[in-house]
Amino acid sequence: MLSGCMAVLLCLVISPGVKADAIVQRQTDGSIDFILRVSDSETLIAEPLQVEIEVIVPSELQVVLPALEDSLGDWEIIAKEVREDLPHAVTDGSNSRRWWMRLTLECLQTGEFEIPSIEVQTLPRQSESRSEDVAIDWDQAGSLVTQPISIGVLSVLSESADPMKPEPIADAIAIPVDSAPSRSWLPAVVVGLVVMLVAGAIGLLRIRSRRGISDSVWARRRVADLQSQWQKQKLSADECVCELSQIHRVWIGSMMGRESAVSSEEALAWLQDSEPAIAENLRPTLTRADEVSFAGISAPPTEADAWLNQSSDWMDQMERLQIQLEQEAKA
Repeated sequence: MLSGCMAVLLCLVISPGVKADAIVQRQTDGSIDFILRVSDSETLIAEPLQVEIEVIVPSELQVVLPALEDSLGDWEIIAKEVREDLPHAVTDGSNSRRWWMRLTLECLQTGEFEIPSIEVQTLPRQSESRSEDVAIDWDQAGSLVTQPISIGVLSVLSESADPMKPEPIADAIAIPVDSAPSRSWLPAVVVGLVVMLVAGAIGLLRIRSRRGISDSVWARRRVADLQSQWQKQKLSADECVCELSQIHRVWIGSMMGRESAVSSEEALAWLQDSEPAIAENLRPTLTRADEVSFAGISAPPTEADAWLNQSSDWMDQMERLQIQLEQEAKA
């Protein structure tokens, strides 16, 4: 077999060309080149992760790519692109062919998850003009296998954040100042504080709209993360209900033209005018979250579980409403 007769060079490097944490595995087996690229060594829950497979072989060989459809280990395959038997120019002028596949993966759990080994096969090329009497050199057949890669899937929820105890932004960006500044320094201090407050607000907005994602995608990722934390029993029912309410109120606030979450009363009043059915669906969740936060009433775990399970349908309704509002605004 070709893979057994020739030395295989396997290297794992950090590629600076795409991202600081992109991963590349490369194997060379004589004139065969096999490359695996992973877009990042860490990702967020429900954040797309790109995996590319590229195989370059001599023209007398062909490649069989793995038949991957729905999943790859613990990762869900949400998109796949394949290009087969493309011409490929090499520096020595020899005639080579190229096979390529890109997988878009996502994971709905947090922790360390492995991208398992991926195997490709190389076979002697069989053309329609080949005579049946001509023997096929099966010694050219072989296979190449990648090494497993561990990817860290991070939560989009802050580990230290308590959804029932929001921290004021002023404390987060406070800077040391003289307790008794002279009058000449007061204008500079005021301007500095204003700049810091604006920078802090912009930073918070950028955190929320990471990579320019839409409200719908942002909300779905937060809810997916919330479901994962709930299933792992890392959140109480009270924390879960309050965080779910916060996600909905931020999204509704965005549709209202606000830059942050609105109150439950404002959200429900606006929904009642815009789409009463959504208001009725969300009213129990938002009301319970207010009772937890302001009246000390605990949320039963059965409520948190049921509302999390229904959240996908509610977000579908919210997304349709947002699309409708955007279309009306453009008309």
